[in-house]
Amino acid sequence: MMLTRSAGAGEAIKAALGRALGHDRVNYMTVDGDLEAGLDAAYRAGGKPAAVVSMPFAPIPPALFGIDGRDHLDATGFADLVEANLTHHFRVARKVSLFKGTRLILVSPDVPVGGTLAQFAMANFVKTTLHAFTATLGVENERLYAGVPVNQVNLTRRMRSEEPRDAAEQAEEYRRFANAVLLAAAPIVEAEESRYRSRIYRGLAITV
Repeated sequence: MMLTRSAGAGEAIKAALGRALGHDRVNYMTVDGDLEAGLDAAYRAGGKPAAVVSMPFAPIPPALFGIDGRDHLDATGFADLVEANLTHHFRVARKVSLFKGTRLILVSPDVPVGGTLAQFAMANFVKTTLHAFTATLGVENERLYAGVPVNQVNLTRRMRSEEPRDAAEQAEEYRRFANAVLLAAAPIVEAEESRYRSRIYRGLAITV
């Protein structure tokens, strides 16, 4: 089940998956701005999910710190950035934390190959801010009856020189991202079976 903000985004993802997989077994739903209603509709249509991967609906804007009043991010643009990259995850987590048996994976924003230094700096700011939320949510969810494990996958590295520089490295990052999501989405044993294994991959961050 794939939730997108617009129908156009859903069509673009559908086309990309069709090229990569040769088939399309994904159901697409457009939520516009009503994310909570979209999650409820997806739950009714597809049942309880095994895992939910929360990703930003919008990329980091290329222009953040303008010169001479040009190409800068104004207050409204910054509010949109926070909404897409931080508040979005909070809204998803508030719903999914009540889905017993589901795993939640929060994904930090990516910077495209050739992205600006400002994009990389802001993506790292978002990633670090999201760390605190992921760790706190991981602890708090253990107190709820649903006990939903939550983890974070980072698509931005600490230094710009570590980012992919060409298509081959970008493809390698995609593979590492898929492996990280599968690892974080794997079922976690109950504490009665193994205290140690029941606590790993809870409130942690995996950088790809």
